[in-house]
Amino acid sequence: MNKPFHRVLGFGPFTLDINRRQLCRGEGDVALRPKSFDVLCYLVEHPGRVIPKEEIMQAVWPDVIVTDESLTRCVSDVRQALDDGAQALIKTIPRRGYLFAGQVSLLPAGATAARLDDPVHVNDDRRDWLRLGRWALAAGAAAALILAGQRLWPSALVPVERPAIAVLPFANEGGDTRQAYFAEGVSEELITSLSRFDALFVIAPGSTSRYRDGPSSPAEIGLELGARYLVQGSVQRQDEQLRITARLIEAPSGRQLWAESYDRALEGLFAVQEELTRSLVGQLHARITRSELGRAARKPPERLDAYDLTLRAGALMRGVQRDRRGETIAAARALYQQAVALDPHYAPAVQGLANTYLWAWIDPSLDHPIGAEFQQPATLEQAETLARQAVDLDGTMAEARATLGWVLNWRFGAKEGIAEFEKAFAANPNFVDFRFGLLLSHSGRAPEAVDYMKRIMKADPFHPPIYGYFLGKAYFFLGRYQEAVDLIGPAMRRMPDHRPSRALYAAVNAYLGQAEETKAAAAEVLRIHPGFSIAGWMKFMRISDPAYAARLRSGLELASLPE
Repeated sequence: MNKPFHRVLGFGPFTLDINRRQLCRGEGDVALRPKSFDVLCYLVEHPGRVIPKEEIMQAVWPDVIVTDESLTRCVSDVRQALDDGAQALIKTIPRRGYLFAGQVSLLPAGATAARLDDPVHVNDDRRDWLRLGRWALAAGAAAALILAGQRLWPSALVPVERPAIAVLPFANEGGDTRQAYFAEGVSEELITSLSRFDALFVIAPGSTSRYRDGPSSPAEIGLELGARYLVQGSVQRQDEQLRITARLIEAPSGRQLWAESYDRALEGLFAVQEELTRSLVGQLHARITRSELGRAARKPPERLDAYDLTLRAGALMRGVQRDRRGETIAAARALYQQAVALDPHYAPAVQGLANTYLWAWIDPSLDHPIGAEFQQPATLEQAETLARQAVDLDGTMAEARATLGWVLNWRFGAKEGIAEFEKAFAANPNFVDFRFGLLLSHSGRAPEAVDYMKRIMKADPFHPPIYGYFLGKAYFFLGRYQEAVDLIGPAMRRMPDHRPSRALYAAVNAYLGQAEETKAAAAEVLRIHPGFSIAGWMKFMRISDPAYAARLRSGLELASLPE
């Protein structure tokens, strides 16, 4: 039987021995209180990511309710121990949390950092390369163990061979605000293409969109997103002519590594996108196989006007969580229908159209006549027909397979949905879809759902509140009620009309014995869903795992919701 792996991490002149609970500077021990040591471990094991205070407190004090003051005191202890008064290693990100900005190395057991003899300058590239060279033998040993089938580092410690990259929204040049959707579509297509490479870790577009108008520096953006490289660019469209500029930036230093501009006729857009993808990947990773490059190239539409209509519809759907959702979905559907009429073989348009039917079927709070499609069998059947058509047109399109997987979940159960999602991940290793977390939970695989949701939260640091709800639901099924309520509550408050989060919030508070919270939550459920019944809700949820279904039903009964 294999022995447990002995984890030793190095950063600057420090060595952190996780198993022995020992922090050393050179050959000398550095004293830390137990909880302060736990806080340091959590930060070092998740470098380059802004970690919310709530997440750290849940990890360090899982069964105790603590205040921010306890965490602040521990962070102060750690900074004092690391001589980090300037906050070069542990950065406070206002209103967001903490970020460990050091370069973390995996060291052999028994190693000390004395041989590194580097002062703590975490963004000095020359020292990074020296450090990498000094530990090349250790890395070689690590690689040998990997080949032997042993897992050496936690998922948060991304190996240096897999650089993290964020594509920022391309600027819309030319002054025509009506073309903003086009520039946004170009940058999102680039994200999709780059994310198909196993060699790259690509930040999700939901987190990069917040930098559309912001003046943030590359270093600040890199720190907030946990990205080493940034892609910035602009798009200018005038009549049938197109100019696209792009540049690759090293985030910590702000240094420009590569830049290019493309002047083409509009019909040459897809060749430009493919050329741009190849150039960026070539800069970031020296060895890209022909098959990977082929996988990254999405099939272009036969007609540019179909592509344009699809971009317009996609821009509408990205704002669907705002007010007047029914009108928004109906408008997007009309655009997708026009695109499909022009080019019936363009998979993104067909997939987008399928998604509008899926939204109409699943969302009970839609305004507009489209709201009448809620829970109508014909609506879900149409969504399935279109999703299958999109997959048939382009089996490598992860979004199409995910849409089909979500439809199959509601038609036949989580098992069928999961199978299709797994094909989506095979087509695109960096594909992110929070709905997969729900399928895992509903099928009895809540521990996997927890791992998956945490991983995609890292890929999308500024994720929408639904992520917290799905992670909280996984904790609920595991009986970890305090962790569940701490996530579901904030998510629920950011989604005013979201019925599932309110029903689950009532159930989890009932298990915790919080009578007043339970009563208020149950009343809110009945206010926004006057016809609520436990039997109807359980049928709607389609939870295939009997134990998980029983846990939810019992919680709803404890909350005194009607049978």
